[in-house]
Amino acid sequence: MSMTLTIPDDIAEFVSGVARKSGGTPDSLLLDALRAHFPPIPDDLKDEFDALERASDADLLFFESSLEAR
Repeated sequence: MSMTLTIPDDIAEFVSGVARKSGGTPDSLLLDALRAHFPPIPDDLKDEFDALERASDADLLFFESSLEAR
């Protein structure tokens, strides 16, 4: 997957300056920052999200009523 993101000029200039000083590239610096703030979702949690997406309204009502019964 590829995505294009427009960065405001002040941030782009700052990132470029930091990249020059550190010997890296602006792209790698921004990717590292994004990865730090959006860590990968564990596979088991992805599976739960997928199951929730596939659940019907009846499934969700049953689940909610089972929680209330506790």
